[in-house]
Amino acid sequence: MNNISKGVGVLFAIFFLSLYLSKYNTDYYENKKVLTDKAISQYEKDLKEGKYIQSKNYIEEEKNYNNKASNIGKKASKFIEIVFRKGLKYAMKYLKYLESS
Repeated sequence: MNNISKGVGVLFAIFFLSLYLSKYNTDYYENKKVLTDKAISQYEKDLKEGKYIQSKNYIEEEKNYNNKASNIGKKASKFIEIVFRKGLKYAMKYLKYLESS
């Protein structure tokens, strides 16, 4: 029984750390408003020609990267979140039960 509880504790710790650290891996999504080289050269050309400058003419639209694989990943993530939440609630209730007895 002691080995099982240690294994479960280590497993929870690994899952917690992996989920906790994954929220800091957001570099991919932070630079949404970066101008491309093409947009910069177009901006400089328009500026030299004296055209009316609007930022929306140079910032590219966000692309939609949703596909079946990403949707499955989102659903799996949501399912894992629900399972972990319920599992942790049950574990806390069980620990309270053990503490009180």
